[in-house]
Amino acid sequence: MKNPYSIQDREREELVLKYLPLVKSIAFSVKRHIPPTIDVRDLIGHGIIGLIKALEKLDAHRNPESYLKIRIRGAIYDYLRSLDFGSRRVREKERKIRDALRELTEKHGREPTDEEVAQYLGEDIETLQHDLSRISFSYVLNLEDVFTEEKRSYEEVISSKNYDVEKEIVQKDLVEKLKDAIDKLDEREKMVIQLIFYEELPLKEVAKILNCSVSRVSQIKGEAIAKLKRFMRRF
Repeated sequence: MKNPYSIQDREREELVLKYLPLVKSIAFSVKRHIPPTIDVRDLIGHGIIGLIKALEKLDAHRNPESYLKIRIRGAIYDYLRSLDFGSRRVREKERKIRDALRELTEKHGREPTDEEVAQYLGEDIETLQHDLSRISFSYVLNLEDVFTEEKRSYEEVISSKNYDVEKEIVQKDLVEKLKDAIDKLDEREKMVIQLIFYEELPLKEVAKILNCSVSRVSQIKGEAIAKLKRFMRRF
């Protein structure tokens, strides 16, 4: 059966050009939270692939940009997952950093600096910051999976006669769940979530605001997201 939302090649090219700035915006936003070794051009390329695939199911009359954002970001996240951000090595490094933070805090009676953590681990500061970026973003991908579980497919939504009503209910329900989950975090965790996800600040900037190390910010973020995942799945 022919897809009623399919588009012709010329129209597709025009839409790709129209939404290319959206792809770039999402790619650069994601880039701020991942290791510098990952080229933003790769993110843009995979975002464009997600855009092209999404255009086949696009209904221009039903909030197309919101749908495209989900699909573009999803394609970029799938690419980053393929780079093994949640690998055993990343989890093992996370454990070592967490142990270093605990032992150095006990030794000095204060939170250690990133330089002290790096020295403890026997590596340079650049390597530590690279690994912290990978660890931090792996939590974002895990939280994204939780939200994906809450959503129906776009194909289901556009075929529903009660689309507008159902969509509003689903969105409000998800927003309320998230608000309730965030309210259960402690104040420092709330601040980190606010600065990273809403203000979209990189770890270094958040560390400056909280007057602590990037390692500590990464730890707080990981603990906060782990709590949010548990809270969201309980509702």
